[in-house]
Amino acid sequence: MSKVDVIISVCGKPLQTCLALLSLERASGQHIDKIYFIEENTKTKGIDAGCHQYVLDALSHKIEYYMPKYWNYCFPIEWDRIDDEEYRHSVRYQYGWEKSDKDYVLIIHNDAIFRKDIIGAMVEGIGDHVAAGHIGQCWYCPAAFSGKCSPDTYMDYRPDFRELVDLYRSAQPPEGKQVRAYHLPRMHDIFFKQPWPLPECRVNEWCCLVNMKIARKMTMPVGKATPFGAFINVGKQILDVGCQWFREMHLRNKTCLNFDIYKYMYHDVPPTGQPTLIDKDKYKTKEEIALDVLRDEFDYPG
Repeated sequence: MSKVDVIISVCGKPLQTCLALLSLERASGQHIDKIYFIEENTKTKGIDAGCHQYVLDALSHKIEYYMPKYWNYCFPIEWDRIDDEEYRHSVRYQYGWEKSDKDYVLIIHNDAIFRKDIIGAMVEGIGDHVAAGHIGQCWYCPAAFSGKCSPDTYMDYRPDFRELVDLYRSAQPPEGKQVRAYHLPRMHDIFFKQPWPLPECRVNEWCCLVNMKIARKMTMPVGKATPFGAFINVGKQILDVGCQWFREMHLRNKTCLNFDIYKYMYHDVPPTGQPTLIDKDKYKTKEEIALDVLRDEFDYPG
């Protein structure tokens, strides 16, 4: 099997980041050529996001480190700047996307833990799909709440615009769940032109294998499709990372495979990465848990 490249976007969480990469190397290292370690440039806002030197040294034979000029955080993409390479490389994952020459790239979060060879399994299973991973942010989606759609059946439920609006207006999320109100004050034109795939459909990027043989030529800067890591402005809300890319791939008759990644790795579902960054107590707890695992399984010092 040909080797793949890994792309990881890093904002803080030095111990969790270390665990994510060391556990991936242990599980699938034989399949990995380069690791594009993209550290968000929080320095532009005077934010200290911690030191990653231990894992950078431990995997120095594979890691290519990059810090973009700009920090986009969770802000929507600025289309008038997309031809500026320095700006475009500040879009999440984009630097590694453009630099990799491999047939496949694995995109991961820096708070995942890997237990088995997920790369080998995903490459074997992806077939002619443009990407493979856990499909959908169904915990936000009224189509999932109402039983109309699921990660395995997302190709089957294709509402028109009117039905999509009604779906959101009548949404009754279960206790503890919420819906992103894409219908308020009105549905954005992007959904009028293309109501399907649904707003929360994507391949979740905490562990996603992209078939670059297909995706590279279709996605900016080579093709016209929205960059994978872009947030998109849709009025009062944003489309999350990967959602518009997913929509545009399907508009071009490409599909994605719902792959059971959780047989091979662990990640919180729904994801807790952003809330953990903001909540100091949760952040500390997650880092302490990662430290315990690093000490127990990887002889981490201290």
